[in-house]
Amino acid sequence: MHIMESALNWFFGLGGTVFVPIIIFVLALSFRIKFSTSLRSAIYMGIGLTALNLVIDLSVTAMAPVTEGLSKRLHADYSVIDIGYGNVSIAWTWPGVIGVIIGILVINLIFVFLKLTKTLWVDMWNIWHGQAVAALMWALTGSITVGIATGLIFLIVNMFLADYHAKKFQEFNEIPGVTIVATSGTYTATFAMFVMKIIDRIPGLRDLEASPDAIKNRFGIFGEISVVGAIMGIIMGVLAGSSVPTILNLSITLATVLVILPKMLSIIAEGIIPISTGVSKFMRARFPGRDLHIAVDPAVLLGHPSVMSTVILMYPISIFIAAILPGGNFIPVASLAVLPYWVGGMVPYTRGNVIHTVIVAILWIIPTTLISSELASLTTEASRLTGLFTEQISQGARYTNWEESGNILLWFFVKIGNLFGFKG
Repeated sequence: MHIMESALNWFFGLGGTVFVPIIIFVLALSFRIKFSTSLRSAIYMGIGLTALNLVIDLSVTAMAPVTEGLSKRLHADYSVIDIGYGNVSIAWTWPGVIGVIIGILVINLIFVFLKLTKTLWVDMWNIWHGQAVAALMWALTGSITVGIATGLIFLIVNMFLADYHAKKFQEFNEIPGVTIVATSGTYTATFAMFVMKIIDRIPGLRDLEASPDAIKNRFGIFGEISVVGAIMGIIMGVLAGSSVPTILNLSITLATVLVILPKMLSIIAEGIIPISTGVSKFMRARFPGRDLHIAVDPAVLLGHPSVMSTVILMYPISIFIAAILPGGNFIPVASLAVLPYWVGGMVPYTRGNVIHTVIVAILWIIPTTLISSELASLTTEASRLTGLFTEQISQGARYTNWEESGNILLWFFVKIGNLFGFKG
């Protein structure tokens, strides 16, 4: 067991840009897809994910002075520290990690065989969402069994949500045969679906045309995505009180992100489409009438121009919300990295309407921030138990983040635990 755990930790330690192509390559060969096609698709997936990470890191790095400047201007100095994707470290180092991995893969295969799901769980990396929930529940209860059980329930819910939203994800992003199991895509898509049912009933608001194409047609050159990015960079830099060189650099950087990101996603699509097509042909030949969806990284949801347009608007809005929200105790600076994936899950239901997406995102961020704030002590304890930030925690530091510490299902699990006397 220890050897297997060490091997898995080594494999996942390679990072998604390495092990995702490996999994894609092995999967493709197992479904009798040609070696040349399998190899090319795997390499293109790696190239696309690497390029995507570079672009997102560029965006977050460029926005760092803005978020810091806005925080100072809003006098938002909170004691809890945002660790962003720090829960990934917690997820892969808690004692029950192997139980969750084996459990969800076995459950998925059984469910596929019994026709209870159409989702083929290939996205190994995003099992971390369930691992994080499991680790936090272990920290709450002290029980590895409870942690594994809640982690598996969490992932099974994600699997069914992936089934439900698959067609919407495929049609909007024009990538057939795929779906998303990551919480960042499934939960936000579900939330957007319900909010849009309300928005579509409000005269005036429902009729607003705010897609990137509509904005471009209405404002001409000032509606071009590159110019919009440059203008937003200038406005946000001024609001944050940044220096002129910083403002100008931010302007060009945001314009770059908006123009380049869709091209990065086209590389990922070039890698995944031959695989999804090959798997579909394989399944149709052997199981007539079966329609399986391959679970892939939520990066495939980021290709539409409305995604990063909304994300850039939401950076300062998120800081403002966190600064004035009663009950909040942290400023989500590091957690802003999850915004593109959240918005990517929303836009298929907002139909790329930037205004509608901003509304949905604001309504999503408010409860997420409150839950993250409430579960800060639990996140801190899970960090301590897994050896993360131990010295800082011993000196009184507390930590939280949006993902997964702000998840509504985790909050529900914690409340059930509280009823049984477990306090986080």
